[in-house]
Amino acid sequence: MPRGKRNTANHPHETFDGVNVAGFATDLKERTSEAIEKMQAGLGDLEISEATVPDAFKNSPKFISPSIHAWLDVAVTGYFLGVGAWCAMRGKKGAATAAFVNAGMVAGVSLMTDYHGTGNRPINFKMHGTLDAVQAATAAMAPTLHGFAGEPESSFFYGQAANEVAVIAATDWDAGMKNRRRNLPAGNQAA
Repeated sequence: MPRGKRNTANHPHETFDGVNVAGFATDLKERTSEAIEKMQAGLGDLEISEATVPDAFKNSPKFISPSIHAWLDVAVTGYFLGVGAWCAMRGKKGAATAAFVNAGMVAGVSLMTDYHGTGNRPINFKMHGTLDAVQAATAAMAPTLHGFAGEPESSFFYGQAANEVAVIAATDWDAGMKNRRRNLPAGNQAA
């Protein structure tokens, strides 16, 4: 093995390039647990629901209807499939994987979304908006998580993440919820 690349699995007290691997792993685990506990404690008072993200943009101009949003989801899925294929052909495994993951996220959520409030699919339109924000964050973090942050391919992901935020802001999320009241039992309809 090359110098500094020694397998430490059988030698837990050995170092890897001067770092005590077992100590580092233990420290990382403790810090992660502490961070998760702090986040959970801090989120306890927040009221977060499926509409939190879409409603955060309620004062933005709304010019994207549920039907147009559905077509944009098809376009984003195709975009990421194309980016993934292009990166795979160029031997950029991290970028290709990230692109295919994003394509799968968009396609999967889209297939289960009730764009028009008919009650025929399990994900309502506002929840779709919240999941769009999750996908935007996934795209934005992909270059770092998959090890290509300094490479030109990262711009495909940063650009789409910014685009996704703009689409979230410009989509009329309430229009996709309009028929929901009609689907409730008679005694549960809002005034």
